[in-house]
Order: sequence, then structure tokens, then C-alpha cells
Amino acid sequence: MSCVCVNQLAAMAAQLKNLPLAMLLELLGPLRTTALGVGKLSAAASAALGASASASATASASAAASLGISASAMANLEALASLHASLGLPPFSASATASMNVTARSMAMTMPGLGALLGTLLSPAAAALAELMKLAAALSSLNNLTGMNLTTPGIGASIATSASASASASASASASAALSANAALAMRLNAAAKALGINLMAPGGAARLNAALTLAASIQPPGIPMPGLGTLLGQTTSLAMTKNLLGVDLLKKAAMAQLAAMLGNINANVSAAFSASARASASASASASASASATASAALSAAAGVNAKLMAGLPNLGPMSLAAKVNANLALATGISPFAAGPCSSCRMF
Repeated sequence: MSCVCVNQLAAMAAQLKNLPLAMLLELLGPLRTTALGVGKLSAAASAALGASASASATASASAAASLGISASAMANLEALASLHASLGLPPFSASATASMNVTARSMAMTMPGLGALLGTLLSPAAAALAELMKLAAALSSLNNLTGMNLTTPGIGASIATSASASASASASASASAALSANAALAMRLNAAAKALGINLMAPGGAARLNAALTLAASIQPPGIPMPGLGTLLGQTTSLAMTKNLLGVDLLKKAAMAQLAAMLGNINANVSAAFSASARASASASASASASASATASAALSAAAGVNAKLMAGLPNLGPMSLAAKVNANLALATGISPFAAGPCSSCRMF
């Protein structure tokens, strides 16, 4: 049985109270400046992806009707996949369904109190955490595009060249993958299935996904409203990403000095990247395009076997998925998982 006991809440609150609110607010201006600079650099690096991403999104929307899958059904499947991944469950099965129902009951009992606690502790730093979230998101995007970590001293002059080449190649690959509206949706189906531990393009993959959809229809989301989840998700994501991406634990004493030094490195690299005179371009090879086309075609063939009626029967797991992400963020930031798999060693309730 999942639970959140008084001991766990007290331990989590004790850690979150270490958040240096005053010093974070003092860094609000520098955080905004750095986040803005990294955002502009990331946008410039990924500009080539804009058109293909827009076309892909439009294609996905129109594909839903042609495959008989509604937009809400696709959203519910992706929420199921996200929830499954956030909880760290094994490949989807009856046991995964049972675990999700236990977690749903735990959330129903816990989220109102947990939400109030987090709101009290984190809301005073809301502005600074929001800027940290923007900075971390832009850094993550740029890191994924270039393979370079902008926090590393002295890489600014070379990152522009790498970003330009990567963006061009990625844009071409993305355009190749979006062969049609149906193919775009098929790729989303494949990604959701993969998160559930199912290879949709393997023999029997569609049958396995259909079986998972049948099981998932019995999941009962928490029967109470969970207000403010979006805000809590953003704030806890800031804590988690700052620790995971920047290597700065905001709950430790040396956090502010480390963060200030990190901002200095990032700003220097952004300036160097924008002032670099060298620009490079690259085009994706024909073989890469052919590979992307083959993958999209295989995904489309597999998607034809997915039962749209079973997808339509999925419950709305969006709020539960967000709550699970809050849980994962807190586990990373504090080492305490609000929705633990069982009682802790000092629990006296069982």
C-alpha cells in the first residue's frame, strides 16, 4: 500500500525550508538576464526546426481523424505512458494497473495536504524558481541540439557552429519522419507504447498495446480535484532540473555561490557564441532521410493494428500524470518520494 506518513512529510518540509529564499530573490535579475540570453541562443540554434515542427504538429492533428483516434484519446494514451514512466513501473501489465490504482488512492488522500505544504514552502520563491525553470529548459534544449553543456567554461565560440549543423540535420530528419499526417501520429503512438515497455513495431506489438489498453481502462484516477498541479509541477521541476542539469542542489548551503559561478560561465559562453564569426551549415544525407522514412513507414504499418475503440475507453489520467511528475521531482530534489511503495522503517501505522 502506498502512503505518505507524518515522518516523510516532516523530513521533506525540513529540507525544503533550507531553500535560500532571500538569496534566490537577490539573484532574480541575473537569472532573468541569463535565461533570456540562453533562450535567444537556443531559439537561434533551433530556427531550422521551426517549420518542420509546425508542419508535424498540424499533420498530427489531421491524422487523428483519418486513423479514427480522437485527440483526447491520444492525449490520454500519452498521459498513461507518462504516468507509467514517472512511477518507474516494469512493462505494462495487470500488476502495473494495480500499482496505478493504489497510487491513485494514495494521491486522493495525500495531494490536498501535500499541495498546501508545497505551496507554503515554495510560493515565496515562485519568481526565482520560474526563471530557473526557463533557464534549465533552454539549457536542456540547447544541450540536446548540440551535445554541448553551456555551463562548461570556454565552449561558447564553438557552440554556434555545432548548433547550426545539428539544427539543419535535425530539421531534415524531422521533415523526413513527417511523411504524412498518419505517419506523424504513428510515431507518437510508437513513442507512447515504448514508454509502456512495448515495441509497437515488433511482431505482435499492436496486440500487446491493445491488451495494455484493455487493462488500463480499469484504472480509477483520484476522485478529488488536485488544484494548482501545474504551478507545483513547474516549481518542483525547477528544483529537480537545477540539481540534475546544473549540478546545483538548492537545498545545500553552498548552492548560491555555485549558482552564481554557473551563471557567470553561461553568460560568457552566450556572449562568445553570439560574437563568433564562423557559421556552418550542413545538410542531412540521403541515407539519413531514407532511414527516417523507413522508420516512419514501419510505425505507420504497426499503428494500423491499434484498436481505436480501446484507446477511446482510456480514463483521463492527465492530472494523475502531473502529480506523479511532482512526486518524481521531489524524489530527485529531496530523496523522499511522497508516494512511496510502502511504509518506511519507522512507520507505526502498519
